[in-house]
Amino acid sequence: MKGRRGLVAGTAFGLTVVAALFGPASAQDVPYVGTWAVRTSQCGVAQDKQNAPLVMGRRGYDQHEVHCRFASVRKQGDSWRVLANCSVEGDRQKHAFTLSVAGNRLTLREGGARAVTYRRCR
Repeated sequence: MKGRRGLVAGTAFGLTVVAALFGPASAQDVPYVGTWAVRTSQCGVAQDKQNAPLVMGRRGYDQHEVHCRFASVRKQGDSWRVLANCSVEGDRQKHAFTLSVAGNRLTLREGGARAVTYRRCR
């Protein structure tokens, strides 16, 4: 019986950690939350594959070998300014970028680089 309580407590703790990192799953709560892809054919690609979609949470995102946790998110008009601590193929990096959402499109702009526009996966 003690082992079962530990499993239940561990599962509850794990779900709490996931909720803290990614927040609500509903895109209605934070418009950028969801799964996004440059081409809709990418929506079904597994995260261990090169062309995986961008899985954006409230506090971070994952895409294949890129994993970012947001250090800060600041709403600025119709956009969000994000400072993130990332691991890119195991290399730790800091990134600053802007997210904006219009309908079913997410635009990510980082510094002077060309903006990338994603479509929401259904």
